[in-house]
Amino acid sequence: MRAMLALALGLSLQAQDEPYPEMGPLPTRNMFTLLQAPMTYQPQAPRPIGPGQWQLTLTHVRANVFEFSNLIKDHPPAWFQGRHRMDRASLEALAAEYPTAPFVFYFDEEIARTTLQVRRGLTERTDIWMELPVESHGGGDLDAPIETFHKAFGFGQWGRSEVARNQAVVATIRYGRLDFVREGAQPTRLQDPLFGVVHLLHQDASTGLSATFTVKPPLVRTYSSFKSGWDLEGGLSGWWQPSATQIVYAGAAYTHRGRGNSAYNQLDYTSDIGAHVTWQGRRNRMVQPFVQLYFLSGFSTPQPFAKLHDGSLQHDVGLHVYLDARTTLTFRYVNNITHNENTDDASFAAGLTHRF
Repeated sequence: MRAMLALALGLSLQAQDEPYPEMGPLPTRNMFTLLQAPMTYQPQAPRPIGPGQWQLTLTHVRANVFEFSNLIKDHPPAWFQGRHRMDRASLEALAAEYPTAPFVFYFDEEIARTTLQVRRGLTERTDIWMELPVESHGGGDLDAPIETFHKAFGFGQWGRSEVARNQAVVATIRYGRLDFVREGAQPTRLQDPLFGVVHLLHQDASTGLSATFTVKPPLVRTYSSFKSGWDLEGGLSGWWQPSATQIVYAGAAYTHRGRGNSAYNQLDYTSDIGAHVTWQGRRNRMVQPFVQLYFLSGFSTPQPFAKLHDGSLQHDVGLHVYLDARTTLTFRYVNNITHNENTDDASFAAGLTHRF
């Protein structure tokens, strides 16, 4: 028994001496409704995990989306008030209010996205990874807390008090007619996988820089209708450690979006640029806070009454909880800083990473 206790103590002390895994930047993703079908920029950890090593990361994100074209906000129908329920008849009446508008959208839903990322160290400088996401769409239960938060801090989001809470409605309108509509919850479904490579270009005592490449094959139809083309992304991701108690990550990538099916192509997607900058505190070994800024340029051609071609900026704040030298829990809150009707309002995420 004493020998077993001594062995357990020795293994525990050895594990404590091992460096905790560097988590890198957060895999922030804009969860806006129109960005579910194409590939969207996600920061990639620049440090290779080591030859022969595996890393599994399970992440769950729940995002609240309540956005619609500026035309509705600037010229609302007289009946668009008083917790109105947006069923198909209401959406048809809404469409009829704008007979000359080439494109109007109305999105009110919550999106739950769960991803499993498997990362493998091929060499000291190169990792490959694969990410498999699943999504469900529904009314959720975040509308009331978000409204309470808005009122508490003295700012409101126009329109939230005009419609019923916790609905699942996705609709696009062209020249006064419904172009696409989906009401009610959508069950959990697989989404297009991602495949990527991270290759270390430079490293010294305090800095490092890696090249990243990602591809998304078009395998599924989002909302059972929109099928993207082949999406390719190339970029850079790096780090700078100015002191032992903090580290900064930064990077950017260009995303090329291929053409998909006719429903997808009607949304006039363009290629875009994503970027991030992250600060992580390392004063405490077990619990380390972080703040990340996440930028995405416009993802569609300019259209009247919409800002889909404008850039967006979000913040991602939270902390890593290091359970041991191989396992880390991460809790995050993402919020919209810009308000261009092209970003989810807020999202909450939790992740578990294990390296072996």
